[in-house]
Amino acid sequence: MGISFWPGLWFALAIPLIVLMYLFKRKYIDTLVPSHLLWNRVLRNIEANRPWQKLQNRLLLWLQLLVAALLAFALMMPFIWVKGGLEGHTVIIVDTSASMSAAWNGETEKDTHSSRTAMDELKQQVGKYIESLGADGEVTLLKLGMVPEVLLTREKNQKAIRDQVDKLAVEYGKAAYRETMSLAVALTKDDPDARMIIFTDEQWSEPADDIPFAVPLEVVSLRGAAVNNAAVEQFGVKSDGENGTGVAVIRNHGGSPVEVNLELFGDGKLLASESVKIKNGEAATVTFGELPTADIYKLKLATDDDYAPDNEAFAFREKGGAPGVLLISQGNLFLEKALQLAGARVTRMEPLSSSANAGDEEAAKAPETPKDRPDLIIMDGKSPAYLETGEWGRLVKEIPTWTLGGDGATIQPPNGRTMIFDHPVMRYISLNDPPTGTLLDRELPIWGKPLIEVGSKTAAYAGTESGINRLVFLFSLSDGDLPLRPEFPVMVNNAVQWLQAGRTTGLGRVVAGSTLEIPATVEATDGAWIAADGYALGTGAAPIPAIIQNESLAAEQTAPKLPGLWRFETKGADGSELPGYYVEVIAYPSESAMGQPKPLVFGGDDKDTNDSSSGTPVNGASSESNISIEAKSKHSLAYLAVLLALIVIIAEWGVYQRGRSI
Repeated sequence: MGISFWPGLWFALAIPLIVLMYLFKRKYIDTLVPSHLLWNRVLRNIEANRPWQKLQNRLLLWLQLLVAALLAFALMMPFIWVKGGLEGHTVIIVDTSASMSAAWNGETEKDTHSSRTAMDELKQQVGKYIESLGADGEVTLLKLGMVPEVLLTREKNQKAIRDQVDKLAVEYGKAAYRETMSLAVALTKDDPDARMIIFTDEQWSEPADDIPFAVPLEVVSLRGAAVNNAAVEQFGVKSDGENGTGVAVIRNHGGSPVEVNLELFGDGKLLASESVKIKNGEAATVTFGELPTADIYKLKLATDDDYAPDNEAFAFREKGGAPGVLLISQGNLFLEKALQLAGARVTRMEPLSSSANAGDEEAAKAPETPKDRPDLIIMDGKSPAYLETGEWGRLVKEIPTWTLGGDGATIQPPNGRTMIFDHPVMRYISLNDPPTGTLLDRELPIWGKPLIEVGSKTAAYAGTESGINRLVFLFSLSDGDLPLRPEFPVMVNNAVQWLQAGRTTGLGRVVAGSTLEIPATVEATDGAWIAADGYALGTGAAPIPAIIQNESLAAEQTAPKLPGLWRFETKGADGSELPGYYVEVIAYPSESAMGQPKPLVFGGDDKDTNDSSSGTPVNGASSESNISIEAKSKHSLAYLAVLLALIVIIAEWGVYQRGRSI
């Protein structure tokens, strides 16, 4: 039994007031007297008005006290929980975060991802719960995933509810815990008779104890038995020439020490293996040396545990050594020497023509593209026309470039005031005098950020265009004395390092469902995500179409929602395959820490949480493999108390009519 409105207890003050009325009540004794004694009436009235006389046992007194007690009890809105027949509005919140894919009570199967999970148990328990739904019971189904989503609103059809529950799937991105609970509060704000039930494993990365709940709240714990989980927390490989070094950080999130077997693959071939023992709650760093060169490295935990998405990690080869630079120039000894000092392997190519009106002839007799794809392209002076068409045009779009000068109208800065902006290219650079007296008259592109300004005119800018680094100097080195200054070699070294930054065979690591920029070429009109390895491939993930905008690939794409190695494949308008990109998609990292989660604690004002407010799971036990859920509903006792009060009032009136009041 419970009480919904404790302020109704104030009405119980009527009970002592009734007793006081009887203490001050006039009391008369019927006596036969001769008529000549009528003058004693005044004396008798004075005696009858004496206060604090002895309280006598009278039926009318007890009946009035009983009525006051019943009315006070009714105003407190009492209720009792009854099994079955759920009535009213129930908001069911289902947790679909990544940790819900963990094996239920250790029920794992080797070399498969189809073992029974906490999500399977959730569906079973919710199904049992809705079987007790009463005829007037209404259910609002709220999904706790990457984005809060209301799946059903005040639904009475049990089949419709089951169908939605069966469609639930785990989401591996960042779960919106607080947003979902805030939405649940909003759904029940104007519905004081509603109730909320949360089906969750209690593995929450965000606190919710400061979110006020004005309705009863239950937490159905799907924590299960102790979870054993070791995760690849970090993994990377840096190559230097023919060999590379790999470093991995492995953390044991379980409740007991574990021995982990590590296997490192390079392009599908086993390169190294290692075994390490890790205490519970601690991490270990493992180093792999002398690794052969590979485009994609994969680290796998050969030891089975209860949470598979964090058992694999991928790393893309970061090109080390001297970068290959293709210098298209009529000849600039200072620039070549500075590039060599920066550690670059320079290949100089002279443009076929410097004439601006020889574009068609020049494009027709364009030289072949280099057999060894360069890492950087530097164009000193006027660029040949063949760089804008054919294979050369595609090569320039896919490789970082540094442009110095070029064709076009020129302007003279109004003054020589020079300003340097904060950028990696300009690190350790201080130009007191302008590097040139003339600048190309060009507008700053959307992706460009100024590096140097002369007389409030942009002299150099840099940025990332479609994922490719670009550096542009709006003046030729021959127009000034910049190559003669001591800062010039430092500037060239900074430029080479920034342009080749992040040279890898893949686009890196992203969280499932997040957005990332794809450096697709302008010719790409279609694309798709294809599972290449890891958890996604093991679960048989289907291809995911790319986002298309204005009949071309959008620059920003949404990463797949399943962790693993994915390849973003692109195609041209004629169906030809264009360069693709590998991306490692990971589950939200905090979901891995599922060894010993703390019971959830929720805030609230006036509610009956059945011990959930103190962190105790309701209708479930974390150590049991079979959670028994009994659907309960409130049955009000206020109507019964009012009915009994009316019966007593009728009896009291009968007693008063028969003259039994004194």
